[in-house]
Amino acid sequence: MKAKLFLAHFIILGLTQVSAQFKTTIPLRKDVVHGTLSNGMQYFILHNEWPKDRADFYFVQNVGAILEDDNQNGLAHFLEHMAFNGTEHFKGKGIINMLAKHGVTFGRDINAYTAHDETVYNLSNVPVKNPALLDSCLYVLHDWSGFLSLKDAEIDAERGVIHEEWRTRRNADLRIGSQLEPIIYNGSKYGKRDVLGDMDLIEHFKYKQLRDYYKKWYLPNHQAVIIVGDIDPAKIEEKVKKIMGSIPMPSNAAERTYETIPDNDKLLYKLAVDKEAQKTSISLNFKKNKPLVQDLAAFENSIAEQLALQMMNNRLKEYTVNNETALLGAGLSYSGLTRLTSFFTLTVNPKNGRLLEAFQQAYTEYERAIQNGFTKEELDRVKENMRTGYENQLKNKDKISNENWASQLQNYFLEASPVMSLEDEAAFVKTTLANVDVNEINKVFRALPTEKNQVLTVSGPEKENVTYPTETDYTTVIKKVKGQKLEPYTETVANAALVTDKLTDKPIAKRFEIKGIKEAKGYILDNGAKVIIYPTTLAQDQILFSAFSPGGISLLPEKDLPSSQIATVLAKNSGLGDFKVTDLQKQLSGKTVKVSPFIGEHYEGFSGSAVKKDLETLLELTYLYFKNPRFETTAYKRIIDYYGDALENVTENNSKIFGDTIALLDTNRSKRTFLLSKENLGELKFDEASKIYKERISNASDFTFVFVGNIAEKDLEVINKYLGNVAGNHTQEKFIDHKIGTAKGFVKEKLIREMSVPKTSIYVHLENRNAAFSEKNQIMAYMLSQLLDKRYLDKIREDEGGSYGVQTQSSLSKNPSPVFLLRVSFDCNPEKDSKLLQIVYDELDVITKNDVSDKDLSDIKEDLIKSNQQNIKSNSYWMNTIVDQLKTNDKFVSSNEYEKLIKSISIKDIKKYAAEVLPNADKVEVVMQPKTDQNASK
Repeated sequence: MKAKLFLAHFIILGLTQVSAQFKTTIPLRKDVVHGTLSNGMQYFILHNEWPKDRADFYFVQNVGAILEDDNQNGLAHFLEHMAFNGTEHFKGKGIINMLAKHGVTFGRDINAYTAHDETVYNLSNVPVKNPALLDSCLYVLHDWSGFLSLKDAEIDAERGVIHEEWRTRRNADLRIGSQLEPIIYNGSKYGKRDVLGDMDLIEHFKYKQLRDYYKKWYLPNHQAVIIVGDIDPAKIEEKVKKIMGSIPMPSNAAERTYETIPDNDKLLYKLAVDKEAQKTSISLNFKKNKPLVQDLAAFENSIAEQLALQMMNNRLKEYTVNNETALLGAGLSYSGLTRLTSFFTLTVNPKNGRLLEAFQQAYTEYERAIQNGFTKEELDRVKENMRTGYENQLKNKDKISNENWASQLQNYFLEASPVMSLEDEAAFVKTTLANVDVNEINKVFRALPTEKNQVLTVSGPEKENVTYPTETDYTTVIKKVKGQKLEPYTETVANAALVTDKLTDKPIAKRFEIKGIKEAKGYILDNGAKVIIYPTTLAQDQILFSAFSPGGISLLPEKDLPSSQIATVLAKNSGLGDFKVTDLQKQLSGKTVKVSPFIGEHYEGFSGSAVKKDLETLLELTYLYFKNPRFETTAYKRIIDYYGDALENVTENNSKIFGDTIALLDTNRSKRTFLLSKENLGELKFDEASKIYKERISNASDFTFVFVGNIAEKDLEVINKYLGNVAGNHTQEKFIDHKIGTAKGFVKEKLIREMSVPKTSIYVHLENRNAAFSEKNQIMAYMLSQLLDKRYLDKIREDEGGSYGVQTQSSLSKNPSPVFLLRVSFDCNPEKDSKLLQIVYDELDVITKNDVSDKDLSDIKEDLIKSNQQNIKSNSYWMNTIVDQLKTNDKFVSSNEYEKLIKSISIKDIKKYAAEVLPNADKVEVVMQPKTDQNASK
């Protein structure tokens, strides 16, 4: 009865047009304040309290690269960059500088993207307690609407940045995409607009070409303001009407048009190859028009499609895992291709040299489902998983992020995708799941492929000794498989309990306190294992789980290091107890639980999570990982096949060569540094990997198990039932600190490589093992990277236009021994690499000798305090804090103490600390340059 009333609530409402081409009958959730201003701009405002005291501002432009003229190719994206280079109210870098004062950081919190059909800007994690700041954010959106400065000098300065973004992104995958797009888009305008654009045009376009695009398309009737966060929607609406409503709408505005992709009656085929490609992929695509009306029937259909795709993907995974196949993997997906078009896709990842065989195997399983449909048992499992997913979301609805809701509202504006309250959506899904049967699902699945509008694409490495199958080879396989009468899918499901051992009651040996965290309680079990329980109310129903034991691979001899790399991978891919891995997945249907073992350098252990009702399952899985892991030779062979294929073309993989060189120099070519290659693949041995796992994940006495979240002292009984019955010999191991690090002094290496797109990659690493550890020093170590980041952004990206971005990371760690690390890395224009590298070192010198900017230091402090206030409201923060404290035996630093430390740090402190850790640090420098006639002859 409730379900019928619920449906009636929607059905009586008529079509609502929220975008130019799509309509919906499903009303927007009632607590969204939505309206259209007189100039045509829409706004959506929603109160949401995760995170508390924060708001996200999105500005959605329903225009993108597809609206460019031929002489504007790439200028929609260029314009997006210019939005951060001066506006009516914020000169120069005014937007970035204004927000940085409040801990809102460029790149992380301030960003944008351009696509074919839209351009979206965002200001995220904005503190809401300062009304003037909220007004400023609205004025940023106001200026983005139609008040960019677009000064000649700023445009010229950005040309180099865009070119370097193109250089950084122009990898093998992008080059392959450029070959495939004309076929995928069937000669339409989409195939001629790759968003980043034509670099010759970017370097030489006239200012007027950019301003023409801006003036023509950045108009209020193409725009939407989306504000989600801990705000008063009514008050924000008043401000939006006042600030955004004043923006004029020209009378002769151009009409926003929508491109279509021409139909193709015959299958379109394209093979795309690239010398640097690392994998082979086959995609059979079916082009489909998106439904223009989003109503309840369309929503029901999308749920049925999701269920069908999940069942098919489960089958493909099961087939690949449990059989000797030519497949590395295969899957079905349904995705948006353009604003009006979707792609239903069968993707096949074959083992090298076995493309046709792999395609036939995957296509046969797909056709088996088309012919015979799915089974009730399969459907029941995926229904249960979907049901459980919604139940968990409802329990934790107060932890749905601003970004999540903003994204949904964006899709509502652009495509009329329904945005209900979570309660309404969950109720509708529940009703749909109760009513839909396997016959309906089979009907929906069979409707996914189309007779026409088929596109087959194949991509892979360009190699002399590789011959690819022809289009005819693939179409012959399709015809042959379609002509067969395939047997229905069958399965056997083990319904036994996960743990069948008789577990005995064990006493609790001892209790202990966790220093500084009063609510956290520690227990020592009879077998010597330590258990820490920290109850929180930070999420309605979330339990985080972590376990660690000292030792790791530091205790292994060098000969065992290769096999240690796959020990836990082998265990995770083999199953547990009486269940092979695919049966285990079926057994866990409807459960929200994850457990994963790891063996690291100094520790082994587990990470995991569950909801309260599945705590016992989490413990059962952990128990089985100790007592009864499976090691299957078929899983081992799959792992080796996967690595073997990945390494087949590795000599052409510049990123791998660069990364391996860095790894060797960062560890002073230690014999304990294992780099996987085609030559040493045979050193990954099944027996040794199994043995290493059993040795490292065995002795409970050496383990500490930590539970944080929806956990209570009464749960100790079930925890002890499983963890207390894991064998423990009451011995404690210690890891070995092999003192692996950089060589003393300064080590440099230059690599000269063939490149399809010339670029230089630079890596600089400073390491100081004489750095004193303290909480204050740890904060200053982080601050150094942030201060340098700002300097490199200004000098290397903005002033020189030499790089799309410089990544700077620094840290001070205590475990296993104190060490300060600073890493700087970036891709850049080869013509400027020497100059840019010198800037890296010059700035390291400057920060030790000169006072840093008071504003920069203040901005970083504000960011750290804001991040801390947000972090302490999450279970993951407390889990990391407790685990770190237990490993290092440090005292707990409260949030107030931490913020006092941050505020206490002065310009003088930073200068003094930089002078202590930077000049005497050991250095590694790796530079990878493109091969040219000049350097090839050296």
